Amino acid sequence: MFSLEGKTAVITGAAGGIGAACAQMYARHRIGAMVLTDVRKENLEERAAQITAETGVRIISLAADLRKEQEDRALIAEAAEKLGRLDILLNCAGVSRRGNLYDVSEEQWDFTFDINVKGLFFICREAFRVMEKQGGGCIINLASQAARSGGILVTPDYPSSKAAVLTLSKSLAKAGAAKQIRVNTVAPGLIATEMTAGYGYDPATVPLGRIGAGEDVAGAALFLASAYASYITGACIDVNGGIAMI
Repeated sequence: MFSLEGKTAVITGAAGGIGAACAQMYARHRIGAMVLTDVRKENLEERAAQITAETGVRIISLAADLRKEQEDRALIAEAAEKLGRLDILLNCAGVSRRGNLYDVSEEQWDFTFDINVKGLFFICREAFRVMEKQGGGCIINLASQAARSGGILVTPDYPSSKAAVLTLSKSLAKAGAAKQIRVNTVAPGLIATEMTAGYGYDPATVPLGRIGAGEDVAGAALFLASAYASYITGACIDVNGGIAMI
């Protein structure tokens, strides 16, 4: 059985969707304590209370706007102080929109990259500072099948940003290897979440015959955070029901 007993984690985008599913998965597998963060403060606090009630895991909820470097720095500093150490950073925060290339304004492009790429980089860098001092750690970033396929139904800013996440994660993996900081990605395919509720995904297009759930992605994130993945860095696990086999 996978176990995260005694470990600590920060999970971004944890108020709902894949982030919340990952938080529940980590809690069910005996993680010691977690900091959950999201810009949606009320939803975040409700989710944290729910998981604690179900599992007894100590959870701290810290609302933050990850587009801002200062908030990333403050978040990781407070998390490390409250948790005592930082073993796992799981980046699930992200945005996407349904539409085509003519629907993308300059503001939307910047907003997508600010959250999906810029904010992710700065929070990873702050985690690096903590993990290097303590002798290592694990970072998992959510990419997307869209990074390779160009996306289905979404505007071009989303797959472009997730392709950046794939490459950035490899760069971070190279930088972290000598410091025993592992950096990997999980690339979900068609996953049913609040964000994709109106996308109209068709299960018939998936070889396994169903749309994925947050728990499917959480399972991959659990493996990468566990001791069973101790020799894996710079890798990407595809969770797409067989739509893309690379």
